[in-house]
Amino acid sequence: MSDQLKFLVLATGQPSKHLIKAIQKRGHTYEHHQPDNLYMYVSEVESGHDRIYDGRIDLEQPVRLKAKTYDAVISRLGSGLDYGATILQHLTENLDIYCPQTADGLLFARNKMRTSQRLSSEGIKVPLTVFAKNPVHVQFLIDKLGGLPAVGKLLSGSQGQGVMIFKDAEQTNTSLESFWKLQVDILLQRYIDSNKTDVRAIVVGDKISVAMERTGNKDFRANISQGGSGRKVTLSDQQKDLCIRAAKALRLEFAGVDLIKDKEGKSYIVEVNGNPGTKIIDITGHNYFDDLVAHIETKVGHQDEQNDEKQEEASIKPKPYQSMQALEQSINGIATSHQVAEFKRLLSNQNGNKLGNTSSEVHQVIQFISSYNNQRAFPKLVSVLNKWKFKK
Repeated sequence: MSDQLKFLVLATGQPSKHLIKAIQKRGHTYEHHQPDNLYMYVSEVESGHDRIYDGRIDLEQPVRLKAKTYDAVISRLGSGLDYGATILQHLTENLDIYCPQTADGLLFARNKMRTSQRLSSEGIKVPLTVFAKNPVHVQFLIDKLGGLPAVGKLLSGSQGQGVMIFKDAEQTNTSLESFWKLQVDILLQRYIDSNKTDVRAIVVGDKISVAMERTGNKDFRANISQGGSGRKVTLSDQQKDLCIRAAKALRLEFAGVDLIKDKEGKSYIVEVNGNPGTKIIDITGHNYFDDLVAHIETKVGHQDEQNDEKQEEASIKPKPYQSMQALEQSINGIATSHQVAEFKRLLSNQNGNKLGNTSSEVHQVIQFISSYNNQRAFPKLVSVLNKWKFKK
């Protein structure tokens, strides 16, 4: 990688020293901006002209941050995620700056129930989960979990905070009643005996950067921040695939994924974290930010990108009058099953088995791809669709 890149590090608080080290080690530069200091400007002009400004208190006048100044955004958003995700969306979708994370993905990952829903919809195994806003049939929900003990989780929270175990009926009823009267949302999951251990895997692109087994010392929670211990481990191919699919399901190219294994050896995804901590770096000695920066280089490196486009242009030839099945084979591995279904809906005619050959239909699906997951999310798919013609 010969090109020097400039990163916009969008981080609440100071960026990790490990991140800064990884950026500088590979010869790149960065600017750090806190979301709360940024002003968004949405133009009323149809052709765009949206902008963003640095509004730090020490500036006499806000300063415009020009999109062309930055090659990529690295997001490290903790507290204040609602506004931070809105800023990230503006940078990636309105200003078209690449980021390995999406705003929607971060918001999904924060909400444990929505995470479970999304993962289940993509065929990824999660613990049996029930959730209701203000249930009056508590025993019905407990029975659906297979009885007690059961695990309770606040919808948001990290580092083991807001996670509890319910062991008997009296404790469960009184605790849940208190939560619901206070209008605190809590989901319930089947308790899986994992011998107080879980695994945190850092996903970067299509690879596992590093994985750490965590063991709880105080209670059933294995989080390091709750007094647990950790050691570096190597995942099985099945576990690697599970973690990578979980991150992709939430449209995150970079994430911390937690999985547990029951006594029968079955693995379950229990959480996806869009802002994984750095204790895993200190314990394993592997700086996953090195892998993250290298991954971004493959996405936005100017010279490399031009060469890749030329190679792709030469390798993908027009394939006129192909079937929907052939299209699905071409995009297999690029998009999720949900996205493939949406592409089929957009391109199909009323019969649902043939595709139109008009440029407007291809343009429609490309517009969908751009709005669905940043403007750079599926460049290979866009290239394929641009070169295919379909008959009705």
